[in-house]
Amino acid sequence: MSEANQRQFDWGPPANAGDGVKEWLIYFAIIILLGVGVWVLLDINGAKAPSSVAATKVAPASSSMNVNVSAGKAGSTQPIAAKVQVAAPPKFFVQLGAFADEASAQEVFNQLTTDGFAPTLAPPDDQYEIHRVLVGPFNTEREAEEKAEALNALGLHCFVSEGP
Repeated sequence: MSEANQRQFDWGPPANAGDGVKEWLIYFAIIILLGVGVWVLLDINGAKAPSSVAATKVAPASSSMNVNVSAGKAGSTQPIAAKVQVAAPPKFFVQLGAFADEASAQEVFNQLTTDGFAPTLAPPDDQYEIHRVLVGPFNTEREAEEKAEALNALGLHCFVSEGP
């Protein structure tokens, strides 16, 4: 037999056999790194406020302070008025309904008024275009929960919400 007619056998893997696996490993590593980066950026529960911010006390809104600060020369001072505003504590409400149209909300509002409750009709806000029927405000969440339990016992389905 001549050499041209002999069969050639390639007993090893093809030259590019691992190239596909290597590409997928690189893609997998990139996806893992992106996932870890997003997790670090969105770590909501693990973020803690700095202790200097958490320990800051705020003065009442009506108070103002005059502070003397040196302006670089010895003996020269300037009064600076600083006003600090305190955020109002959250108010709690019992929500008895949320309606797309004002007529339905007004009907529930009138029924609650005749039943002896003092409801509030909250107009739609920028976020939600609904009319809400509320009872309150209550200073603590516990007071609002007690009122909600009493209203639920009367068959009025409701829940406690924070803010108007």
